[in-house]
Amino acid sequence: MEDRLPLRKGMTRLIFIRHGQSVANEEGRFAGQTDVDLTKIGYEQAERAAEYIVKREKIDKIYSSDLKRAHNTALPVSRLTGLPINDVEGLREIYAGVWEGRLVSELWAEYEKDFYTWRNDYSNARCTGGESVKELYSRVVPFVKALAKENDGLTLLLASHASPIRAVDCSSRGYGWERMSDVPFVKNSAISIFEYDPESDKLSLVERDLIEHLDPSLITFIPQGLRN
Repeated sequence: MEDRLPLRKGMTRLIFIRHGQSVANEEGRFAGQTDVDLTKIGYEQAERAAEYIVKREKIDKIYSSDLKRAHNTALPVSRLTGLPINDVEGLREIYAGVWEGRLVSELWAEYEKDFYTWRNDYSNARCTGGESVKELYSRVVPFVKALAKENDGLTLLLASHASPIRAVDCSSRGYGWERMSDVPFVKNSAISIFEYDPESDKLSLVERDLIEHLDPSLITFIPQGLRN
């Protein structure tokens, strides 16, 4: 990521960071909105990401999912900038219904049809008893745009989760929820940057899945069973 360029008038810069490795990631669980914390690696990833971001960007406000793995990922940026963290439900991960906190291996065994769709037709997937990918997209994208409008011309740090960032990425490419499958997940503590133009009501992608701040030993992924 190069040093930031001045924003065009009226544009809002959105710097997303996916939470660091969580206990659920480490254990191979489908976290959803289950409120798990970061691992030791996750905390280190968050520190590295914060140092990287603050050197290159002037953050005006910090927003985070109200789940602790995202909030605690934003904490180092808060400490370095002196800015408070605004916790919001709108940046939460997908609600996973009966999958919440379950091992991925158990989902394959007990909810084979629904979980097969998640793995192979993500756009049309629904967590059993929970939120669908379409519903996630319809929740997150308008929320992020409203936040950008509210903070016109500012640079925001947003700590969130894999699926919400995937939805924003999808929208920035001009895709609806139907093409969510075409956009891959990002890694733990990866940085993705978007800009929002209020005149066109459109998000545009600047950078995605940046992990330059991480040593190879600190690069972690979504558990294998959840990647598609």
